Amino acid sequence: MGLSKGEAFVFRARAFAESDLIVTLFTERWGKRTLIAKRARRFDSPLGGAFDLLNRVEVVFYPRARMDLVSQASLLEGYTELKRDLEGTSTALAVARALDRLLAPHQEEKETYGLFRRFLDLLERKEAPIDRVKLAATLKVLALSGHRPQLVACVACGKRSGSVSFSCERGGLLCEGCARGGEFAVSRGLALALDSLLRLPLERSGVVALSAEDAVLAGEVLSSYVARCASGS
Repeated sequence: MGLSKGEAFVFRARAFAESDLIVTLFTERWGKRTLIAKRARRFDSPLGGAFDLLNRVEVVFYPRARMDLVSQASLLEGYTELKRDLEGTSTALAVARALDRLLAPHQEEKETYGLFRRFLDLLERKEAPIDRVKLAATLKVLALSGHRPQLVACVACGKRSGSVSFSCERGGLLCEGCARGGEFAVSRGLALALDSLLRLPLERSGVVALSAEDAVLAGEVLSSYVARCASGS
C-alpha cells in the first residue's frame, strides 16, 4: 500500500529504541492508529516537536499491518494558550484518554474527530466553563462510541420519578426499587443536567447549571463508566 496523508491529533507518544518514537494518533480519515517515527527524538530530526501531546498535525505515513511508518509530519495547531493552563491541559488530556480507550483501531470516526477538534478549540479560546465542557465532551464521546447512558428513566423498569442511582454495569439510571447496591448515588437533578449536556451542542454547555460538588461527582461517575465500557465487561 502506498503513502497516506491526512491530519490527526496526538494522543500518546513514547520513546522507543535509541531515537525513535511510537505514537498513537487519532486521524481524521483512518481512525486511531499506532505509528513509529524513526529518529524522531534526534535533535536534527525534521519531525521536530510535531508529536507533542494534543497537537493537531498533518502526517504522511506508510500503512503497515502491525505498525504504520511515519514519513513526514508537520504541526497544524499546537494549542499554545490551552497548554499554558494546567486545568485546561489536564481536562483535554482526560477526554483524549477516554477517546483512546473507547475508539476501535483503524475505524473512521469523522463525527468524533470533529467533536474533539471543537472541544479543543473551546478550551483554547476559553469560551465555555471548563467543568461542563469536559462532562459534555465525555458524554458525547460515550454516545458516539455506542455507550450512550440512560439519564432520564430507569434502565430496568422505565420509571421516571423518585430517587435514582447510576449503574455503570447497566449503563444508566436505576430507580430505588431496581437498584441492587454498588451504584453511584446521584440526584435526579444531576441526572437531568447530564442529559442536557449530552443533548445540547458542545458550545452551549455553559447554559447548564451545575454545582461544584455535582460536577466532581459527575466526573467520577463518567470516569468509572468509561473504564467499564472500555473493559468490555
